[in-house]
Amino acid sequence: MKIVFNSLVIIVAAALGLAVGFVFRGKSKTDGSAPNVEAIASTQSVTKTARNSRPKANVSTDDASPLATKLERDLSMSSGVTRWLYWLDALEKATPQDFPRLVRLAKGNSTALRFVAARWVEVDPKHMFDTIAAASSSNSDFPVNELASTLFDEWTKRDPKAVVEALNGAKQFRASSGWQMNVAGLMFNTDVELGLRLMNEWHIDHYTPSMKGVSKWAAADPRHAAEFTYDNQIGSASREMMKTIGKEWAATDPVAALEFANGKPGELGSVLAGSVLKEWADRDLKAAADWLAGADARNRGRLASAFVESWAKQDAPGALEWCALNLSGSSLAQAVGGVLKGVAQKDLPGAQALVAGMNPSAARGEAASAVAEKAFPNTMSEKPIPSETVAWLKQLDPDSLKRALNQVYWRWISSDTQGFAEFLKASNTEQLPSHMYANLARNLARRNPSEALEWAAELAPERSVEVGSDAFAEWRRSQPEAAMKWLNTLSETDARRQPFFENAIRTLAYDAQAADQLAMMSASERAAARRVIEGMSSLPNDRRTKLLGMLAGR
Repeated sequence: MKIVFNSLVIIVAAALGLAVGFVFRGKSKTDGSAPNVEAIASTQSVTKTARNSRPKANVSTDDASPLATKLERDLSMSSGVTRWLYWLDALEKATPQDFPRLVRLAKGNSTALRFVAARWVEVDPKHMFDTIAAASSSNSDFPVNELASTLFDEWTKRDPKAVVEALNGAKQFRASSGWQMNVAGLMFNTDVELGLRLMNEWHIDHYTPSMKGVSKWAAADPRHAAEFTYDNQIGSASREMMKTIGKEWAATDPVAALEFANGKPGELGSVLAGSVLKEWADRDLKAAADWLAGADARNRGRLASAFVESWAKQDAPGALEWCALNLSGSSLAQAVGGVLKGVAQKDLPGAQALVAGMNPSAARGEAASAVAEKAFPNTMSEKPIPSETVAWLKQLDPDSLKRALNQVYWRWISSDTQGFAEFLKASNTEQLPSHMYANLARNLARRNPSEALEWAAELAPERSVEVGSDAFAEWRRSQPEAAMKWLNTLSETDARRQPFFENAIRTLAYDAQAADQLAMMSASERAAARRVIEGMSSLPNDRRTKLLGMLAGR
């Protein structure tokens, strides 16, 4: 922040022949380049914008600001770079109570908003957090997302403990889960162990942060990194961490790494061992092969896939021959998948053609899964799903298709939700697992509930109501009034009415706001909700008792 303000002041002073005597105290992050002063000067009057852009709901902070009132008046009587000098002077003098008004004055001017946000973080980050948290739970047009991005980028570096405390006290706000994921990801870059603990505490199990910090952490002490990750497991992030740790450990002591991994039961032990052996084989194929030849049958079987994946990059026929001579059963199927994964690294169309030419079998399923993983872009990519890949999937037998989609369907949802919706609608719904439809329905409902319900209604009858109820439950969670109003427009004979309501109640029962939302229902809806909750055997007894007591008026 300081760098940008210094640069800006130099430009303005040169233009006006003035000596500017104020810059921000402290340090704030920015990109280090000066904003386009002429572009700022030529924007529509900030005063007019602010006057025509009143918030839809009040933010829960004192909005009285003589400083902002004076700035608004000064801006209305100035033009060119002078306007920007008024902004700088006001931001230098601003107190926490001034910033909500300053944010509104900056509306329509992204550069001004960026400076207001950075200065607010510097002056009082907790006040900024409280303000945007309050705005996030209302219908305010306050720029919550833009401010939150700056807040967490800066505050996390300065005082991570304060950030965590603030988020732990803000779970009632709808945006807090996204904020938690953002903060946990930022923590990973500087303190992997704290980031992993936060992901566990906040139950963030469908997010994989950057592994850049993990590489540095693991290189310093790979055994400690592996032990910590194994003891603090959390979804997909733990798997990616073990892969990264394996690469680092293989560079210094692959034998010790494999011995450690083989002593750990479960998936993460296998992931670590596979990563180590794969990296080792890439560096020294003969040494890795000699070690694997001397391993017991169990470890040779579970690690063969990673080994032949590296071998296949150099000699796919030789790797397949080794599999046929040394493996059988599930170990052979997994190893064939590893070979195809290695082939796909260099020749994806060729790997897809090999899978398409295989007979339906467990080996083909493993191969399809491996090739699909390579064919689909990762979740952070904006690349579309290649049409050739979609056509290849349609050629697969049901079991192989299921294996392939289980590997990549979350990526498909993230990069092309509508494309995946069309694919599932055109597929034989009995052949694919229900969780794919359920997750897609919830994702669609978060974007457009009406379209989600229309899509579900077009599915085969045996799947339509079940998937529609998942979409409706998600809609009701975020917009209860609108969802219930829609449900009540359905006729009493509509087959969707009862299952939609019951599934929504089952989902709501686990929500932190369940008691409040149940209390807002009509008497007949509460009676129906009571019957559903009474039948939820998986609901913890204390929670069931609390909700039933509330429904009974106790």
